[in-house]
Amino acid sequence: MTILMNTTTKPRTHLYIDGQNFIRRIREVLRRRQVRDVDITKYDFWGLLNHIFRTVQIDLASFYMARILPHEQTSEKSEELITREHDLKAHLERQGFRYVTGGVVRSRIKAGEVTFEEKGVDVTIAVEMTRDICDKIVGTVVLASSDSDMQPVVRVAKERGVEAVYVGFRQRYNKGLQLTASRSILVSNEDVARYYPAAPSTTSPGTNRPPLRPQGGTERPRG
Repeated sequence: MTILMNTTTKPRTHLYIDGQNFIRRIREVLRRRQVRDVDITKYDFWGLLNHIFRTVQIDLASFYMARILPHEQTSEKSEELITREHDLKAHLERQGFRYVTGGVVRSRIKAGEVTFEEKGVDVTIAVEMTRDICDKIVGTVVLASSDSDMQPVVRVAKERGVEAVYVGFRQRYNKGLQLTASRSILVSNEDVARYYPAAPSTTSPGTNRPPLRPQGGTERPRG
């Protein structure tokens, strides 16, 4: 996958990644492979996506994450999560992704246990994708999310003549999105494992990969 900033009027290919959803699936795969204490800032997201899209030109790759709100009753855990969020943002931007904050992560205490819930990321992705489609900025949208709420946006893309590609994980993919999209790409467990340094894998990453940084920085041009 080569990411180039598209400064022409030619419709581009934009990859929209639901960050929490994507990371959750990666963690699940690694834990099933007996990887303990997964440090997601060590994961080579760019390597994985270069592998998945090795024959596809991606003009812009956006990684959407929710902002973590501190909670006075869970201040220590909240601060830990905020620090991890900052580290992940820096890691992704170094690899060449556009990092977008949308929605929030709120803590809840129920039956004495603290849980964290994400809200609003799917809305942010849907709004940006719809705007890109209606403004004719994109010719292809690539959605890396298994949230069923994204199906209406995928339908809009197809109705307006925009190719809609769904990216899911082979072991847990969304059948509705797969059926709605123009085509699908399913990521195998082996593909996931090969781009984490501590994960056992029967194959090693290829060395013939495009540069990790997009040309011209990571800011998103409009128009």
